[in-house]
Amino acid sequence: MTYLGIDGGGSKTAFLLESEDEQEIARFETGPSNWLSSGPATARESLTQGVHRLPKAPDVVCGGFAGAGRAEGIEFYRNCLSELLPRAQLLIETDAFITYIGAIGPVPGILLIAGTGSIALARRADGTMVRAGGWGPTFGDEGGGFWIGREAIRHALRAHDAGKSAEFVASIAGALKLRNITEAPAAWKDALLDVRSVAGLASIVTAHYPAEPADQILAEAAGHLRSLAELVQRRADLPESCPMSVSGSVANHPILQKLIGLRFSHPANPPARGAILWARDRIKPS
Repeated sequence: MTYLGIDGGGSKTAFLLESEDEQEIARFETGPSNWLSSGPATARESLTQGVHRLPKAPDVVCGGFAGAGRAEGIEFYRNCLSELLPRAQLLIETDAFITYIGAIGPVPGILLIAGTGSIALARRADGTMVRAGGWGPTFGDEGGGFWIGREAIRHALRAHDAGKSAEFVASIAGALKLRNITEAPAAWKDALLDVRSVAGLASIVTAHYPAEPADQILAEAAGHLRSLAELVQRRADLPESCPMSVSGSVANHPILQKLIGLRFSHPANPPARGAILWARDRIKPS
């Protein structure tokens, strides 16, 4: 049997094809496949391009997708992959779940994910999953890249009004390709700025650390992320010694990890491999 793992997100889609004896056959990426943020047509095209690049058709496919957290999302991805690979056995999961399996495995533990957004997952001893966060940039995702970027703009506007932190203000405006930080509200309203461009400011903020206001912004972000991890740990009734890992550009940044103050291990496998490991666990060769 051959196994295909797919990690589908808002910026790219990773494909990993393995043989029964765990030998890598192919690995590559295509465009975004989050059907909510990128649109159904773009998501379908990214999946189509990936399947057409496979050197052979897989027997089992496990896809973890941003946008598969609800029934309509699961149905969308199942329909896409069923049309492209009609003979394959399919498993559809969320991208957060396969990231957990890749990082820690099918065992109790905690995974903190913080890239553009933020979410924490925990697996109980009975195999059930607990989540906290991940509610999107409008109502949640505290401590993630977009939250940090939004706070950076807010602080930059305040600093502009007060005539302070000129270097920080100029850096934020320049990263957004604005002549002046005061253009930011109108640029957002006119869709010249989006979630991705604002989230990109997280790297500017970390570059200014430990100067203010970067120090305050990152300290607050770390507090939010630590709170997510501690919340799922309590809800899952896990000991402090349980496995704990992180994923995402923000959570993996050394400054954020130091400020969060928890002991994190490096993920054992990337998310696409996590999808394959889950498929191997669920679907055995006949």
